Amino acid sequence: MLRAHRALAGLGMAVAFAAAMPAAASAMMAPAATMTTATILTASRASSSYDSQVTFTVRVTAASGTPAGSVTFTDVSNGSVLATSTLHNGTASLTTAALAPGSRRIVASYRGGGTYRSSASAAASISVAATGSDAVTYQIDAKHDGDQVRGALKAGSLTKKWRKDLVGGYVSYPVIAGGRVFVTAGNGGGGTIWLYALNAATGHTEWSAVLASNTASYVTLAYDGGDIFAFAPGGSLTAYRASTGHELWADQLSDNAAFGLPPTAYDGVVYVGTSGVGGIVYAVSEASGHIRWAKPVMNGDESSPAVDDSGAYVSYDGQQDYRFSLAGKLVWHHSSGFEGGGGSTPVLHGSSVYARGFPPVDSPVILSKTSGKVTGTFGSDSEPAFADTSMYTINSGTLTKSAASGSPSRWTFANHKLDTAPVVSNGVVYALSTSGNVFGVSTASGAKVWKGTVGQATNGPILSGLAVGGGLLIVPAGSTLTAFGA
Repeated sequence: MLRAHRALAGLGMAVAFAAAMPAAASAMMAPAATMTTATILTASRASSSYDSQVTFTVRVTAASGTPAGSVTFTDVSNGSVLATSTLHNGTASLTTAALAPGSRRIVASYRGGGTYRSSASAAASISVAATGSDAVTYQIDAKHDGDQVRGALKAGSLTKKWRKDLVGGYVSYPVIAGGRVFVTAGNGGGGTIWLYALNAATGHTEWSAVLASNTASYVTLAYDGGDIFAFAPGGSLTAYRASTGHELWADQLSDNAAFGLPPTAYDGVVYVGTSGVGGIVYAVSEASGHIRWAKPVMNGDESSPAVDDSGAYVSYDGQQDYRFSLAGKLVWHHSSGFEGGGGSTPVLHGSSVYARGFPPVDSPVILSKTSGKVTGTFGSDSEPAFADTSMYTINSGTLTKSAASGSPSRWTFANHKLDTAPVVSNGVVYALSTSGNVFGVSTASGAKVWKGTVGQATNGPILSGLAVGGGLLIVPAGSTLTAFGA
């Protein structure tokens, strides 16, 4: 089902309509809500793990009659609005596998309706464990830090498991989840774009879908809670069941363009930015496709939101850097004093945001997550990767390990023309060279501990990058995808 949203214009029309409506007419249309309600929320389990389903059931009661209307489910531990459901005979439910790891507190809020007053439930607490070793978006996770902390990959035993030549052209960065590898493939020139779901063990295609034709150059992906989300230039966001390819919903977020921005899915919400006449950052419910909030930013070009419990962060030309709370409040806006077109994907690590603005116009800065103030600088041609207290960057083909503060440098791995953002797993940092060689470098010493080849390295205009997950290192290069594993 396709829904067209015009969030900001619609908001303005609603405000104008409400202002023009006479108070008396408004009172006639909406009888006074006088009857108290009680909202009770229960969870199907007190503890769970990521990607495992939990059902929240809410019942709204009153002294007489049955309240009608809708209930909103919110994770009040971080402000994520998960879904809004319609009451049927006073009850509603939400089943989700997308709760982020950590201690979650879910509240159901009844909006009221007719003569029934609004009410909210007590929080249902649930502990969600981090399991598996998924790579859920660009640079592995919602923080874009390139660090795969689970499912240790053993560089010493890596061999080529399979190689896939995909119809459609250039292959995107991979997403790895649920025993599958997801990529898009397109020619980068506005032709047909394909979404492929490949068996992670064999590389065989389990399902595929046509995402765009003649209008888009490429489509980007994110995964959360059993679903895969595809975002195309022009603002089209589509959700599929990851196991079957069944389309769940499709949204046209705006008429703005969107320049290859990877979506980020976190705790039941998809975050994405669009650009054009100004820019907008959207938060969209994974359950329904409904927009939870939409906020304006300077131009909005080429920045995938970096997300954790503290908020959603984006970085644009002129170091127009933003932090929004997961409830949609602007927390801070850092600016160098000018703006333009372009941006980059920020990275979250510890208490800092690593923002490159629009390279090479901007110089990368390290910002405090709390205040947005500059705390340091660093140099990198792509998104840096992190492991423990160290940062890994690639500049002019050379891989460097430094302190997370940006200095001092601890070692360099040079003379191999490395050309992708690095990723880290189990004490080894991986990167692809322009010659089609993949290197594994010891995080401790900077020495080469593994080398593989993918035969080609030209990725064209499509956003690409390596991923580690499910015991595999997945490397896109040109129109091919190669899997290395134990």
